[in-house]
Amino acid sequence: MDKKTTKWKLWSRGLICLLLLAAGFFYRDSLREILEGIRRIPAEGFCVSILLSAAAYALEGMTISCMAGAIILRLPVKKGIGIALICEFYRMVTLGSGPGFVEIHYLHKDGMEIGSATVMTMIQYMVKRAAVMLLGVLGFGVLYTSGNGRGLCRKYAGFMGAGCLATMGVILIFTGLTLSSGIAALARKLLDWMCRKIPSWERYFCRWKEQVRLLNHSGKDIVRQKKRLFAAVLLQTGKLLLFYGIPAILLYGKTGLSLTENTLLMAVAYLLAGVIPAPSGVGALEFVFLLFFSGFTDSGMVLPAILLFRFVTWILPFAAGGCVLLWLRFQEG
Repeated sequence: MDKKTTKWKLWSRGLICLLLLAAGFFYRDSLREILEGIRRIPAEGFCVSILLSAAAYALEGMTISCMAGAIILRLPVKKGIGIALICEFYRMVTLGSGPGFVEIHYLHKDGMEIGSATVMTMIQYMVKRAAVMLLGVLGFGVLYTSGNGRGLCRKYAGFMGAGCLATMGVILIFTGLTLSSGIAALARKLLDWMCRKIPSWERYFCRWKEQVRLLNHSGKDIVRQKKRLFAAVLLQTGKLLLFYGIPAILLYGKTGLSLTENTLLMAVAYLLAGVIPAPSGVGALEFVFLLFFSGFTDSGMVLPAILLFRFVTWILPFAAGGCVLLWLRFQEG
């Protein structure tokens, strides 16, 4: 190994450590609030939350491995979990804008072509949105008919409809661009027209045109593998149920709702939070969660639950992803 390569690897390790420290400093106020909230949670609730989060990220890694198999790449589940955690590290560092590019990079390092990795990542996003909508709609329907959450559901039915329409719109657009050459051609023409109207955005429009071409060219092979796609939806649904189960268990016996109803109320809140634009979803979920669950119990009980939820689904995966990155760098020598 030459000196230049050795120097670069040392720099990269130092940069990862610096990013970990910088993120800790940048989010110090949020971390302080989260740690104060965690102190009010019983130790068994804290341990169960960590276990549920760990299981959820295991399912996320299995999803990546399952989707990679659709492009004839045998990706071990262990590597899939590693990629999932690294994506969480970059999600926090880049305020939500980096995970997709990071996943493409590591899939390419494991032998997948960049174009195929890009398509897989886009379809994986569509699968996740489909799982979020399915659970959100199920939760809304059950709570509306059960009586306990009917008043709340009536009050926010319009927002629920908007959330479903937004999610359905994303899914239909991705599906149309994937399966229809005509729709893909129309999208490229529209981007050409926008490029002429807004020249300063030309590089973005060109990038989107290439993504549309790749999605239409390679996406059909993935979408046609219905069993694998169905398995990915099930894995994402399981992951979300584990996530939703964290606050549901913490608030069980405090809201007057059953454990199932707590979980489904969280599913509705998660769907509606996705409609509110916020970097990495920070702030939007907390707002909707407090709005919904405070109608069933005191906000002093609700706040620690959402703070612990953020800790085990945001901060711990970020730290774990940073450790995985460092371990990979040291493995490379």
